[in-house]
Amino acid sequence: MTELSGVLIGFILTLFIYSYLFGDNPLYRLAVHLLVGVSAAYTAIFIVQQVLLPIYAQIQLDPSAPDSLLWLVPMVMALLLIIKRLPIAWLGNIPIAYLIGVGAAIGLAGAVQGTLFPQILSSGRATPAWGGLVTALFTAVTLLSFQFTSAKKQTKGKAVTAGMDAEWTPSKWRQTVQFIGQILLTITFGAVFTAVLTSSITLFIERITYFVGQAGGM
Repeated sequence: MTELSGVLIGFILTLFIYSYLFGDNPLYRLAVHLLVGVSAAYTAIFIVQQVLLPIYAQIQLDPSAPDSLLWLVPMVMALLLIIKRLPIAWLGNIPIAYLIGVGAAIGLAGAVQGTLFPQILSSGRATPAWGGLVTALFTAVTLLSFQFTSAKKQTKGKAVTAGMDAEWTPSKWRQTVQFIGQILLTITFGAVFTAVLTSSITLFIERITYFVGQAGGM
């Protein structure tokens, strides 16, 4: 009986999720809320059991050990994030700035070392060779299109004072790069969406087959 109930609940929630095909509705939102709630609860329990409790046991065992003292830094950062709900919320900007800086640095290093350089190096070994060069060029153009700063252009007949009466416009070559990058991103997102849609339909068929098989065997 318990196994049958689990199968029925899974089947109903699957239908709730796929009801989004007919538009946003309360059944879909209910299933999404359950998914988010269960995922958040599981993540919280996992962090407490696998992260916080081992750290607490290590600090309690030998508080003066170097490894125990190193945990003070993330603990202080976490505390500063928590106090953002207090009047001294500006202190919470310190860990946020650290997270953003580290995340940007890791993302930039990953894009250069993990995407751009391998594309350039593989272009010489590609068959045909021009295919690798085109791929490396498209990769570079897509990365360069993510620029949100440009030179300041003075408005005609007006003086620029303290950043007033000025228009921020990208140069012609940057506009061209951004336009090409947007085209490449659109093509990429279209291909990814098609793959995701195909995978979703395949998964839906597999789920229906599974539920029908489970119901037939009971």
